[in-house]
Amino acid sequence: MSSNTSPTPITRDVCIIGGGAAGTYAAIRLEQLGHSVVVIDHKPRLGGQTTTYTNPDITPLPIEYGVTYYQNMSIVRDFFGHFDIPLTYAAFDYKIDMFDFVTGTVIPATAEAESNAAMDRYMAQLKEYPYLRVGLELPEPVPEDLVMPFGEFVRKYDLGAGIGDLGGSIDPLGHWPDLPALYVMKYANLDVLEGDRTGFVRPKGRNNSELYGKAEKELGPDGLLLGSEVVSVDRDGSAEWVYVTVRKGEEERTVQAKALIVAVQPSLDSLNGFDLGVKEKSLFGQFSNLFFYTALVRVKGLPDGICYMNRGANDPFLIPRLPGMLVLKPTEASELKVANYLSLTPLSEEEVKEGILHDIGSIRRRTGVDFADPEFLAIGDHSPYQLTVSAEAIKNGFYRELNALQGERRTFYTAATWESHSTPQIWEFTEWVLQNHLLESLSDTRG
Repeated sequence: MSSNTSPTPITRDVCIIGGGAAGTYAAIRLEQLGHSVVVIDHKPRLGGQTTTYTNPDITPLPIEYGVTYYQNMSIVRDFFGHFDIPLTYAAFDYKIDMFDFVTGTVIPATAEAESNAAMDRYMAQLKEYPYLRVGLELPEPVPEDLVMPFGEFVRKYDLGAGIGDLGGSIDPLGHWPDLPALYVMKYANLDVLEGDRTGFVRPKGRNNSELYGKAEKELGPDGLLLGSEVVSVDRDGSAEWVYVTVRKGEEERTVQAKALIVAVQPSLDSLNGFDLGVKEKSLFGQFSNLFFYTALVRVKGLPDGICYMNRGANDPFLIPRLPGMLVLKPTEASELKVANYLSLTPLSEEEVKEGILHDIGSIRRRTGVDFADPEFLAIGDHSPYQLTVSAEAIKNGFYRELNALQGERRTFYTAATWESHSTPQIWEFTEWVLQNHLLESLSDTRG
């Protein structure tokens, strides 16, 4: 074992790195199943991309500027039900104004019947690949349709009339016409599209962070190392234990666990301090990613109930120019808007703010309303976002090799990269990892 910085290591069945949707779900489920856990996260709270603004001086309502709604699925009802958090029906009921934030050109809406028919054709294609519902277990050879650029997929299956609807939801994927269709089909999956049509659910109290607050209480101080950075990971120094050393302020602690769950995005930067092997470095080093930011802004004088959507008028797929604001969405609090901002390169908080202010200027010109300058109330950084590899890598078995990492060196992986950016799907994949890999590993160590 590597040098221990604490004379009394924290001993647990499972150490979980990452306290977002995946890590929190894994921790609660493992405790339900009788296993001891500790969750490590660099943030001072659980929740990851679930970010809730609460300030009674500004609004009596909690306002979400990260994860907003959930598909009405059994895993969602069960997980919220575990914490006695009642859910209520929710739907998008605001008007969408699509225009090019650079040129000001208005994008006309496609006839509803044509758009719906195209979306039906897309959903029919999704149903051809039931194995995409949970995880990325792909057959060999990988079907050609899954690795062709999604722009070609659109043309092949006559989906162009659906670009107005579908494109607005997948624009966070960046230049998605060039991406292998697999990634778009995972992102805009059947459960998400059914939610678009039939409505979503959310807590009656309108506070998605309530679940994570209750999870913190349930796990207790012995189950959490929040605000802590991973200093080192040693998975080879003992036949029985994985060792994780973390630092919080000046204090270092070491966790020894029978198994390790990595519930963060597996970019090389995100896994700094890990004892990555040759295979892990080779696989994780192939990923490319985007940089996605959210902001809650107060805009006095801008009409309520309208979502301003940035579409590229001169692009055949209406891709907006990047970096840029994708949407400025209304919230239930008058004057408070959520901005989604996407970049191909990392940005500082100031650069994100400058970009949003620049694009809100386009909305000012579009509306003709001389509203006051926006006030930033909160900024969220969801980077690295949407980790992808090339079509060639997918055809050559990248995901077969990635999935084969499950259980190696007593390490198990879950996060959006292994599934999609939809919280319910991340929970389902995490459950799958527990049931098909981790629990058997723990029973082996007990035996």
